Amino acid sequence: MFSAKELNLEETELREQVALLDEAARAECARLEQLERRRPGVYLALNLLFFVGAQHFYLRRWGRGALTLLAGLGALALLQWGDPWYGAGLLLAMGIIEIPQLLNYELIVHAFNNRRLRQTLRHVRHGCR
Repeated sequence: MFSAKELNLEETELREQVALLDEAARAECARLEQLERRRPGVYLALNLLFFVGAQHFYLRRWGRGALTLLAGLGALALLQWGDPWYGAGLLLAMGIIEIPQLLNYELIVHAFNNRRLRQTLRHVRHGCR
């Protein structure tokens, strides 16, 4: 996990690289970044429903989102039709795994946005339109 200082430094370096682009490339970079940018508040709200994995889908972590969704559905099925202790245990385990995500939501989204900005910059530099 990165610190806020490291993420801010990385973002500053990326923005300096964007500033060196010509005007058309900067505009394209800004347009693409706006499409890809994720908001920490949305991630936080989705994370509160951790057992459906929506926060992972929001950050395009498809595998982790699918695994979380399946585990959440399995836990709910156990609570309803199986052994409630196993269902509650599975939900508790999921909560323990997801709590760090909840507590570090700003850093997680900042790191995602930096990665997307880096990819957007690479895309614009290579003229892949």
